[in-house]
Amino acid sequence: MNEATSSTPLALAPLVLPGRLTIRNAHAVRDLLLEALNGSSSLCLDIPTDAEIDLSFLQIVEAARLTADRRGTTLCLSRPASSTLLAALERSGFLHPDDLQSCQFWLHRKDTQ
Repeated sequence: MNEATSSTPLALAPLVLPGRLTIRNAHAVRDLLLEALNGSSSLCLDIPTDAEIDLSFLQIVEAARLTADRRGTTLCLSRPASSTLLAALERSGFLHPDDLQSCQFWLHRKDTQ
């Protein structure tokens, strides 16, 4: 088993995202995510740690997360938010300590303490 697959849970289909996750390519990223969600019952997003990220990407992922939940599909991140993703989440107010589902999804933790 190689390093890339060992960090991703076995039943999850990995989706490696591009390094630019901004409004300029939001349509393409949305289409990529929808296609992957339509083709899998479980999907794990691999977001580059040095990705360029803005609010549009966070909104797309949140919409995908809600869609996956409605469909009974699993959507997760390959690793907890850090670096540019964490900074974007903090800037945008996506990480509210009372939103346990959001903290579990983005940070891989159930508590916020």
